[in-house]
Amino acid sequence: MELLIIIVQEVDYERLSIVFKQHRILATKFATEGLYLNKRNVTLMVCVEKSREEEILQYIRQNCTERVEECKVSEYNGRTMVDVIKGVKVGGATVFKVDVEKLWKY
Repeated sequence: MELLIIIVQEVDYERLSIVFKQHRILATKFATEGLYLNKRNVTLMVCVEKSREEEILQYIRQNCTERVEECKVSEYNGRTMVDVIKGVKVGGATVFKVDVEKLWKY
């Protein structure tokens, strides 16, 4: 079995959750927030058989797209931190894969 830890932006989560429900993919959802942009994220923990791993990754690729947004970010200008407007890549997904030796359900 594999544990997939999937971090997606809150706006991408809606589409992904519909697909997961349609294909009976069970997940545990955590509300999280990014440190750099302070954007809301959703972190999902999904434990699946290795045979379904590629299927799930395909759903993530199809529903969590990367895009550029204009955001106010703080940067160091050599003397102090200043707020600037920048085009920043957001969206997409970050997926961590962990091998699961054992799983217990009670």
